[in-house]
Amino acid sequence: MASRIYIDNLPVDMTEDGLRDFFTQIGEVQSVKVKKDLLTMLTDHPKGHGIVDMALEVDAYRAVNVFEGATFRDKKIHLEESRPLIEKAKNIFENIADGSSLAGFVRWKDHFKNH
Repeated sequence: MASRIYIDNLPVDMTEDGLRDFFTQIGEVQSVKVKKDLLTMLTDHPKGHGIVDMALEVDAYRAVNVFEGATFRDKKIHLEESRPLIEKAKNIFENIADGSSLAGFVRWKDHFKNH
């Protein structure tokens, strides 16, 4: 079963091939996507976000643990292993319901604008 990893704070000149090569150090990479929006499509500069699908869940887990917070070409990257959307939403709305995280909802909502 493949496992998806979200990566933030990538260098602006990051290519999909470069990202694939980086994650191949951990294991087999099934697919890579460097996110772009309309403005970045015109300038050909990515947004600094990417998605990597690893062939094995264990490799995705290892990649997150090894690369989280690592400096990659002078930028500190952030990785997060994908969780099912319904689980993310449930956790956020539970926090909102008990009053502990309205800011969490704002970040969650913004997450979907960027992906």
